[in-house]
Formats: sequence, C-alpha cells, structure tokens
Amino acid sequence: MTVLENSIRINASPEDVWSVLGKLDALHEYDPGVALAKVLEGAPAGVGAARQCDLAPGGWFRERVTSWRRAEAIGFELYECTLPVKLLRHTYTLEKAGDETVVRQRMEYELKFGPLGKVMDALMVRKKWDAGIKGFFVGLKRHVEEQAQAGGARASSSAGANGSSPSP
Repeated sequence: MTVLENSIRINASPEDVWSVLGKLDALHEYDPGVALAKVLEGAPAGVGAARQCDLAPGGWFRERVTSWRRAEAIGFELYECTLPVKLLRHTYTLEKAGDETVVRQRMEYELKFGPLGKVMDALMVRKKWDAGIKGFFVGLKRHVEEQAQAGGARASSSAGANGSSPSP
C-alpha cells in the first residue's frame, strides 16, 4: 500500500475551508485535474454521499464519503473508476492555526496488476499523483481565500450600508 501525505496552510477559518470541501459537486471549480464533479443519487452530503469526477485528461472515478465531521475532517473511498486502482482512500483534516487553517491530506492506495502495479507506482504513478495533489491544494487555497476575501468585502460594505460604520 502506498501512502502520500501533503498539507497546506490556508488564510481562512476551518468553516470557510469546509464550505468548499464539503460541497461535493464543486471539485472541478478548484482542482485542475477534474473537468466535472457531480453528486450521484442519494444524499448530497454526509457519510454515504457519492460523487463522480470526470478527469481533465480523460477517465473518471466514483467515490463515497466515509467520514464527515463538519469543519474538522472528511474522508473518501473510490469504489469504481477507469484508473488502474485496486483500492484508494483519502482523508482531509482541518486544524485551526491562529487565523489560518492547516489542511492535511492522507492518501492510501494500491494499484492493480500485482508486482507490475508496484513497478508502475514506483516509476511514475506516485510522482504523478503527488503532483496532482499539490495542484489540488494550490487550487483549494486560491479558491477558499478568494471566497473568504469576497465574504469579508461584502461584510464591510454591508456594515457601511446599515450605518454601523462612522461617516466622514
């Protein structure tokens, strides 16, 4: 089993990060490797919710939510895909760090094809998927921080509109 771990600091609260990660059909808005994400039949959120992600270079995967702790953690397990994957699980934990949130991701996977899959993993898959995770994190950070900044700007303009800020 291969394990990849990555983390990133996002200048936003855990609630702001969760508002993005917890919206299962929005992955394509910030992950450059995903062309389209859609929630499948059933609940749109929570343990058991499922989504299909169509990959930008082609192919797709379906995954189900295995853990859901609002503004703390979310986990997924692939259950069907066009990738050479026998098993893949990934989890995200959110930890408040001052005015920021540290997002940690842990991915565990095993490729198909036995010993040949192990060689494929060592030669190319591990590096490619780790780079993909890093791209996902860059997109997540940008998306969350833009939304948080826009929310702060709206709050400031609302405060001025209702007379709660001093006038010149």
